Amino acid sequence: MISSLVAGCALLSPVSAQAAPTSGATTAGEVTDKSYTPPPIEWAACTNGLQHLGGECGFLVVPLDYSRPHGTKIKIAVSRIKHTSSEADYQGAMVVNLTWPGGSALSQSTVGKLLPEAISGDYDWIGFDPRGVGASEPTLSCDSGLDYYSRPSYEPTSRQHLSTLMEYAQFYSKACAKTNSPLLRHATTTHTVKDLDSLRKALGLSQINYYGYLYGAYLGEVYSSMYPTRVRRMILDSSIDPRKVWFSFNNGQDAPLDQNFSAFSAWVAKYDNLYHLGTTENAVKKQYYSTLAKLAKKPAEGVYGAAVWTDVALLAYNTSHWKTLAEAFSAYINKGETAPLKALYDANYPTSGDNNQAMSMATMCTDTRWPRDWRTWLRVAEDHHRKWPLAAWANTWYVASCQSWKVPPQKPAVVDGSKAPAILMVLDTTIDPASTYEGSLAVRKLFPKAVLVQSGATPADSATPTSCSPGAAIAAYLNDGTLPPRVAGNTADLKCPANPLPDPTSAASAQNSPLGGLTVTSPAGQ
Repeated sequence: MISSLVAGCALLSPVSAQAAPTSGATTAGEVTDKSYTPPPIEWAACTNGLQHLGGECGFLVVPLDYSRPHGTKIKIAVSRIKHTSSEADYQGAMVVNLTWPGGSALSQSTVGKLLPEAISGDYDWIGFDPRGVGASEPTLSCDSGLDYYSRPSYEPTSRQHLSTLMEYAQFYSKACAKTNSPLLRHATTTHTVKDLDSLRKALGLSQINYYGYLYGAYLGEVYSSMYPTRVRRMILDSSIDPRKVWFSFNNGQDAPLDQNFSAFSAWVAKYDNLYHLGTTENAVKKQYYSTLAKLAKKPAEGVYGAAVWTDVALLAYNTSHWKTLAEAFSAYINKGETAPLKALYDANYPTSGDNNQAMSMATMCTDTRWPRDWRTWLRVAEDHHRKWPLAAWANTWYVASCQSWKVPPQKPAVVDGSKAPAILMVLDTTIDPASTYEGSLAVRKLFPKAVLVQSGATPADSATPTSCSPGAAIAAYLNDGTLPPRVAGNTADLKCPANPLPDPTSAASAQNSPLGGLTVTSPAGQ
């Protein structure tokens, strides 16, 4: 998990130093894409908030369609925070993507600041907005009025309500089709992976380092499958099982998201003297669901409806949100105040335009096939809602436009890490249940040289908090390639104690997100 970077950066004792490959030779079966060479990036001082860190920004020019390298070009917005080490200690570019499909990663060149300078200073940290997203050119928008505060409840309460939700999902797919944007046919994960390799070329490097979280991890899985010799070091944080992209993965989040909301509710109950929402987990959850029912009938101040209430609750997937989430719930339930609720929502979800949603659909709906009959969708949603009510309907409607998406799906990307170098996989199951332990094990099996470090409920047999954590493993790996040894069997290679839950009574709890203020798209992609 990304927040593991601040959980402890003491270096592991060198167990198995991995020599960093330096050759850019191509292995059998590796994609070549030699037909397009991008021009160098023209860097200039950033004007988007990165300038105070010395950030540089520019555009990577790439083909819209790599099968026509001399055809239409588009621009990928990139940022860079340069290394501070000597040239002798310089370790190359670290490209970062910590997002969901359609999410901006331009500001994530700042992630290196979570590491000790002695390590982060050895790398150029590179963030980017994937094609069609954010500051890249062109972008895609299908319905700018998508994300309004008074949206109806995700859970259908009548046949008419259900029909309205289904009709809007279909309306959105039609609205996207009506744009006639060329991005609709050229926004798959494979397209973005090819852009990553163009970025490598534009930087003048034979290899890149890469850190990906969730969808960013999936990008890393595909990149290292397509271009294994072009990977120097790679961290896959909270990996996605490629066999489940995307319908099964989306629905697979319902159970762990509900589980973490239960953990959040138990934590809130522990601090009832602060939040006054109930002294038991069930009491806190009852407050949430009774408020949800009220907002479904009458939005707060006529504006903040049940969908906003659900979206905010989904932030419980990450413990860094727990304090502000509990404060927002308490302020509204106990005092009727909506300002904290609005502030939390606005800080984590797009509130102007639908670029995030449009590019998320353009990517996921065309990455692979989706069920075309509503019966399949509704059967899964109803079953999951009975078991895990928090996110089941929200997750369903978020991607429901894929049911009627007008652009035909392409062949799913092939993930095969058999030729990839030794990489580090990390998973913090106490902080991010949106990506499962089983999913990480599935990816580990596909990458025979990968090492998986898990932080979760199962403590290590012999470990201390300073020597065993995903953060310590990340620091050691980036420092000199050190990895824990890979063990036999279908299991994590290193199991570390769970990170402590936040303490709202301590001064440290007032700090920003572990990402240093960066916003990461929620697991439901809202």
